[in-house]
Amino acid sequence: MKKLSILFAALFLLYSCEAAPDTGREFLENLSEYCGYSYEGRTTEFSLGAADEEHPLEDPRMLMVLEECTEDEIRIPFYVDEDRSRTWILQMRDDRLHLSHDHRYPDGTEYDQNMYGGYSDARGTGLKHYFPADDFTITERPQRNINVWTMEIDPEDEKFYYRLYLEDVLRFEATFDLSDPRPIP
Repeated sequence: MKKLSILFAALFLLYSCEAAPDTGREFLENLSEYCGYSYEGRTTEFSLGAADEEHPLEDPRMLMVLEECTEDEIRIPFYVDEDRSRTWILQMRDDRLHLSHDHRYPDGTEYDQNMYGGYSDARGTGLKHYFPADDFTITERPQRNINVWTMEIDPEDEKFYYRLYLEDVLRFEATFDLSDPRPIP
């Protein structure tokens, strides 16, 4: 009986650590409403790297492009000034929402340590998801074990937020204006 109780407790803990599949699908549906356009953005929080170093994400012109939206996947090319090397991929995998970061060179070849990201956890809702670094990401770059990325849709203020937390401290935030859809470049 004691072993059975431990098994049920372990299963409950495992289930409670994963986002319900409905919230992942609901998030994709909500984000799909903005598909077919691009949206201007800017850095609204930045505390990465040394203070005396220039960083490409510190104060660039940003654009997110919601071009490819399906029921199970949204690919979001993310432009930083003229650099078009980044794409966020939100994808349902085994009934869980997963975020991947795809980085490519101009010729289309992948960066080393590409496709890092994580699965949404139990905090996910139809408007916001948290993606702690997954096993693949930690294996590729162990220092990313402290990474948690979030994506949030704020329909009231018509904003989209992409954030990076390191050890629960907000280190990067990009805010995109959903009220001003633009043609896809």
